Order: sequence, then C-alpha cells, then structure tokens
Amino acid sequence: MNLETILDTNRGAIVAPAGCGKTHIITETLSVNNTKPILVLTHTTAGVSALKKRLRKLSVPTSNYVVTTIDGWALRIANSFPMTCPVHHSPEMPQLFYPEIRQTVLRLLNTGSISDILQSSYSRLLVDEYQDCDVNQHNLIASLSNILPTVIFGDPMQCIFNFGGPMPDWGSGVLKQFPLIGELNTPWRWNNAGAPLLGRWILETREALKQGTRVDLRTCPAHVILHQLTDVVRTDITNQHNAQHSILNHYPTDSLLVIGSSMDERSRHGYAQGNSRIEVVEPVQLASVTSAASQFDDNTGVALSASILQVASTMMTNVEMATTSKRVDSILNRRNRTPATNTEQALCNVAINSSRSNILAALQHLELKPGTRVYRKGAYNALKDSLALSITSPTISIFEAASAVRERLRQQGDQRIPNRAIGSTLLLKGLEADHCMILDAQARGMNANHLYVALSRGAKTITIFSRDVYIP
Repeated sequence: MNLETILDTNRGAIVAPAGCGKTHIITETLSVNNTKPILVLTHTTAGVSALKKRLRKLSVPTSNYVVTTIDGWALRIANSFPMTCPVHHSPEMPQLFYPEIRQTVLRLLNTGSISDILQSSYSRLLVDEYQDCDVNQHNLIASLSNILPTVIFGDPMQCIFNFGGPMPDWGSGVLKQFPLIGELNTPWRWNNAGAPLLGRWILETREALKQGTRVDLRTCPAHVILHQLTDVVRTDITNQHNAQHSILNHYPTDSLLVIGSSMDERSRHGYAQGNSRIEVVEPVQLASVTSAASQFDDNTGVALSASILQVASTMMTNVEMATTSKRVDSILNRRNRTPATNTEQALCNVAINSSRSNILAALQHLELKPGTRVYRKGAYNALKDSLALSITSPTISIFEAASAVRERLRQQGDQRIPNRAIGSTLLLKGLEADHCMILDAQARGMNANHLYVALSRGAKTITIFSRDVYIP
C-alpha cells in the first residue's frame, strides 16, 4: 500500500490488521503538506492520544491535521450550529445523547448547507477503526464522503464496539460504500520489536479466530507465556502480580498493558490498587468524576469532607477513611491531643468553609499524604481539573465543569495514558505496548474478536492466564 493510492482515492477502504503499519501510513499521509488540514476521525480518546503522540514524535506540523473522535467531531458541529442541530438529551444519558448527536448532524450534512464550510476547512477525511462504526456513524461518514475525499481503515476482526446499536455489514454495507483499495499484511509492530515469529503467530491466530478455529497457546513458546488459572481468587491475583513483576523486572524500561475484564470495572481498579506499578485507564465517559462533582455540589460542611474522603478512597491507597473522619471530627471539636496534619487541616477547612478552593486543596493534600498512591491518576487529575475550572468559572457548577473537562478530553484525547496500565480491550484498543498480559482468557465477553484485540497489544511478549491451553 503506497501513499499515492490514498491521496488519489476519492472513496475507498483499507483492511488493516493490528500492527501492520496502519498508523505509519496515516502519519505519512498527514506529513504531506496541504493548504488545508486532513480530518482524522476515530473512536476512542486513547486512539486519538496515541496518534497525536506519534505525530508529535515525528514532528508532523499540527496545521496538517485535525484528529478527534467521531462523536467528538459530531458534538463540535452540533455546538457550532445549535439552531439547526437541536439536542434534547444530556451527555449524562449517553445511550440517548450520542445517537441523537449522530442523527441530528447527519440531517445537517444531508441538507448540504455546511458542505462549503467543510470543504474550506479540510482537504480530505481519514477514518480509523471503521469496523466499530454503528449504522448511524456509518451513515454520517458516508454523508461526509459525498463532501470530502474519504479513505477508511478497518478490520472486521477488531469489531468490539458492537453493543451500542445496529452495525453495518462489512461486506454488503461498508465495502459497498467504500470499495476495497488495499489490505495490509506485514506485521511491522513485531518485526520492529525484534519479534517476527510473534508477528507471524498473531496473523495466523487472527486467521484461525476468523475461521472459528481454536488456537493452541503453546505454539509460540518464545513469546507467549501461559499461566494456569486456578479459580482461587487470592491465588490467581498473587500469580498475576508475580507475573507482572517478573515482566517489569526483566524489562525495566519497557511498557506494559494489562488487560482485565470488560464487564467488571471494579476488578480492574482492585488489581491496580494492590499493585504499585500499574495505573488505570479510565472510560471516556468519566462517570466516576461527574458523579463525584455532583456530590461536591450537593454537600457542605462535614458531609462534604466525608464525601471527599469517600471519592479519594476509590482512586488512591491509604486514605484511611474511618480513622481520618474521626480525626477531623476530633479536631473540629477541639478534642485532639496531637496537632492536625496538613491533610486533616485541609479537610477541616472544607467542613468550616465549603469553598471550591478548599475542596481542591483537600484533594491536593490527600495525594501528598505519606503512604498514599494514586492508582487512578486519569480520574483524579480530571477531578482536580474540574475543580480548577469551576474556581475560574464560578457561575457554573462543579458538575458542569466536570462535563466540560470530559468533553475536552474526548475532543483532544487524554495525553496522560500511563506507560504501564490496566484497562479492558474496549479501553486499550488502538494502544500498543512492549508487553501485554491478559488476566483471564475465558472472561465473560472474551470472544474471538476481543481475544484478537487483546493478543495483538504486545510487541515483544504476551502473558496469558487461562483455564485451557486452547482459546476461545
């Protein structure tokens, strides 16, 4: 697949298995100077962040591109044309809000009233991870392709965002609209990492999973490390932590993605909480942040101080909620025998004066408390950013500030994706690391597509915990 094919195509599709050079082709395309930027749309903020990181590393001028999520772009259009794109639902009801955004922007595109604006704003459109488009997103991109030259990149075997509504059929729907112009088949991710055997194994595994054939995890022993799950929770967690420490001790400067359950967010938090070298990748919805912001809006005094402690306890270790609450009560009632620590005094300040500045100070002091470790830095930083925004914009609520921070991260991509992180296939898709570790190959929802996405994250090694030597 060469660059000229993409630049000469008015409407086309490229099938792009994981790690086969898709991002390289996209960055090459964006490196070409145009009078107008190329619009690049994808699905997740993690994907946006990963692409922007690559573009910065290659010093591609920011004037060459606009990179954002499909829904983030649609929301920007709806906000730019509120009279013609009325939206009645709130982002706090995402199952209604985002379908409505897609449909109302599609109607606007189909009128042709902003075609000139789009053509004067962008030179062409590239859409990444197209297999995850639902019917509404597909229709929106199809409409955009009548306005801008469009090339889509996708892989049906990586279709995992298929729970939000009907999906277009890849053959009769997607490729009918966007004729196939190429398929990538060189496993560059693994070749470049010095693991060509693993790259070939990944491509062979992809084909086997596509055909419905079970895969023997023992067939690439140099790079695929298999561990038996015992179904004794404490034993399995200990073994998983030991396996992770072994990877990081052997490769102290390498990156690692730990892939946990897509169905159980708390289990991922629990893993990171008990592990000092892993942080959590947060869902784009940041529901825990907006929920915390709402609590901070609704509470005052001692109740607010308690709320801060409760929220912090879900994002960092060693909060000592019960002990700290007793100390705050004792200090407020002048019964304390020992002086208040900085953290305790900050919480007392909140109880006395529930100002937003005091809330932010309490959050800042909590993370500086000796023995604490923030294992959900993405959420905690977003929460502090929300407080900071609400301080500089006192007419909005903390909840409204949190919603604004969430949408900014959705638009820009979260630049704070950690080097060693735990997430689900849904959150880590589009990211790559030197090593990946799958905590449960038979977890609920871990079908052939999710398995392929999980297996293809690691460039040098894959560590798998499984009840069986065959998957799925």
